[in-house]
Amino acid sequence: NHPVSMAEKYAAADELYGKGSYTEAIAALGEDVSADALHRKARWTAELGDETEDSTKKVELYREAVDLALKSIAADDKNYATHKNAAIAKGKLLDHTGMNEKVQLTKDVKDHIETALKIEQTDSASWHVLGMWHKGVAALNWPTRMALSVIFGGMPEASNEKAIECLQKANECYANATSVVERAKVLYDMGRKKEAKEALEAALTMDSDLPVYRKAQDEARDWLKNKWW
Repeated sequence: NHPVSMAEKYAAADELYGKGSYTEAIAALGEDVSADALHRKARWTAELGDETEDSTKKVELYREAVDLALKSIAADDKNYATHKNAAIAKGKLLDHTGMNEKVQLTKDVKDHIETALKIEQTDSASWHVLGMWHKGVAALNWPTRMALSVIFGGMPEASNEKAIECLQKANECYANATSVVERAKVLYDMGRKKEAKEALEAALTMDSDLPVYRKAQDEARDWLKNKWW
């Protein structure tokens, strides 16, 4: 019986996560407070929040995920995944906060994800997050955009076109149903329905080995069945 290496421990935890066993995956990392453990715990805690129906519990989990992600950055700020997972956790939280915090979190998400991409330019998930940031900011109402302009020192540049570009880049870095489906949704909203439908159909032929991919494919089926084509 050889001692379990860190790589083996992370592989075992990653496998549990792949099956959708978030709580077990987090538990498998034990008391490990290294950056690699903490950013995984942050990401999985945030996804646990996605699965939680109770709104109070959901926000608690998102806040816990943010805390874990910030601790992972403190442990190793040269690790792109720590910044990426901070962006993901804060991005999920910002839909459940008041205006002031929402504005600050929106700025934080952009800062974190740009830092992640400076360190690792070919990370698919980071490009995905940046695409979702553009989509979200482009859709904000005028008062929120004005509040953002104060904290950004000018109106932040955000557009659906840029969202499409980033989501496409995410899929080029690593082909994944999540980015393809989100890109399709932006295309649909822009009236480019033929391209949107083709993208949704393509997403159904892609890998479904992670919970987020399976969730995206369920969404694709729902859109293909229920949207006006």
